[in-house]
Order: sequence, then structure tokens, then C-alpha cells
Amino acid sequence: MRKRKTAPAIIPILIAVFLSGCLKIEPTYTKEKIVDSVISLCLTEYNIEPKVWLLEDTLWIYIPVSSLITSNLQLDQETFIAINKVMLGASRVVLSMKPRPQFIVVVASDTQQYGLDYMITTWIPDIVKYQLQLISRDEFGRRNLIEISEDAKALGDEEGRHLEKKDINFWEFLSLQISQRIRFKFTLDPKYQDYFKLGEINSEISGNTFRIKAYIEKIKALPDDKINVQKEIAKIVFEVIKAYEIKDYLLIDIENTATGKKALFTKSELVKLLR
Repeated sequence: MRKRKTAPAIIPILIAVFLSGCLKIEPTYTKEKIVDSVISLCLTEYNIEPKVWLLEDTLWIYIPVSSLITSNLQLDQETFIAINKVMLGASRVVLSMKPRPQFIVVVASDTQQYGLDYMITTWIPDIVKYQLQLISRDEFGRRNLIEISEDAKALGDEEGRHLEKKDINFWEFLSLQISQRIRFKFTLDPKYQDYFKLGEINSEISGNTFRIKAYIEKIKALPDDKINVQKEIAKIVFEVIKAYEIKDYLLIDIENTATGKKALFTKSELVKLLR
């Protein structure tokens, strides 16, 4: 059984994985040979042999490890180094290609202790923007999807058979990123983290409407008790809309399932909200 969870204590380390290295981009590799190229580069330069698959426009990379996290919920140092090397190697291959895949998904799995999976999903154009200094280090980190999950099938799996591999859809990626940003806002931001209890958060993009259902329960009064949860969520959604230059939207439909409160924002109302 696969159990998804978030581990905020180790996320600041994990989102830096892509950011320690300089990528030299040369037109060297082809999409037809991307799997062999990533494996060969990682094996030759780092003595690491990941499992690699290309599913349409998504490159999946699997790294089985003996230990994923330490007792104080930090990423194991050897595992951190291995992930960093593999991600840098894969980025070198992907960024030298035309046409390129759209997504890289890297999964490091603890195959010997607890069956934990650490998965990071990155939209490849975001890597390009970061390398060209069009987005900041922090913004690049916010754009990566990070998931920690527990799956008993990971135990003993050196081949990545337990992974549910698929081609990533851009709109699904954007929806999950919105959900992640909302969760991080209310659990990691010092202004909010001690005052709210979070449950399920679901985001959906349907036609011209962004729909968000989030369980966000206030558990104690804030020093500034004027915070409107629905408006804070709307601000987060609008940040994503601006970041990815989404033009074809009309409404943001938000429901806090903890309180039953709903809010509907038009495009013009969002612009006024953020002035």
C-alpha cells in the first residue's frame, strides 16, 4: 500500500538538489538514445547506474538506495550526493537535445529499511529558465514537485517495478504545484505554521476555471486575525498563473472544506487583490 506524506523538515535540502552545479549545454545527445545516454553518463562519470525510462515526454529515473533519511529526518548524505549527481547528469543530457522531453521525474527509494520513496518532478523549461537566471533559486525550488511516500513494494525493488510511471501532463503538474504551494504556505511560513491544521488539498484546472478544495482549519487565533484563507489561496494561485504566463482563465473557485466557506474570484478581482 502506498501512503503519501509531506516531510517539511527535509524539504529545504531536497529542493536544492538541482542547484549545486553548472550545466554546460552542447548539442550532443538525441531523444532516441536518451535512456542509454543518461545511464552511460552517470555510470562513466559518477559510478552510479540508475534505471531510466522515457515515456513520451517524461524521463523517469530510479535510484535504489540502502538508506533514504536519517533518524532526525534529514536526507542521508550519501543518498543526497547520489541524487544530485544523477540529476545533474540527466539535466546535461536533456538540455543538449532538440526536441527535448518536457519533464524529469527522479525517484530515490529506500529498498532495505522502510520502503520510502522520494520523488521530485521538474518541468524542463524551468531548468532552462533557472540556468538563464530568468527565475530565482527560491522560485525554482517552489516549482519542483516533491513527494515523500511509503510503499512496501519498494522493499527489495532494485529495478523500479513498483513505480507507477506515466507521461506527466502539464496541467496536472500545475494543479499539483498549486496544492503543494498552498500546503507549504500554511505549514512552513512562520506567519501561519502554528495556527492552522491542514487536511486534504485538491486543485483542478477545468476549462477556464481553477478549482481548489482545501481543508485548512484555524486551531488558534493569529496575532493579526484579519487573514482571509480564501484570499491567501487566491494569491497563491495567481502567483502560479503569472509564473507560467497562463492567459486563458476566467475564474478561480475556492472552497475551504474545514469551514464550508467558498469564494469566487474573476481575473480582474485577482489583479485588484494583489495591488
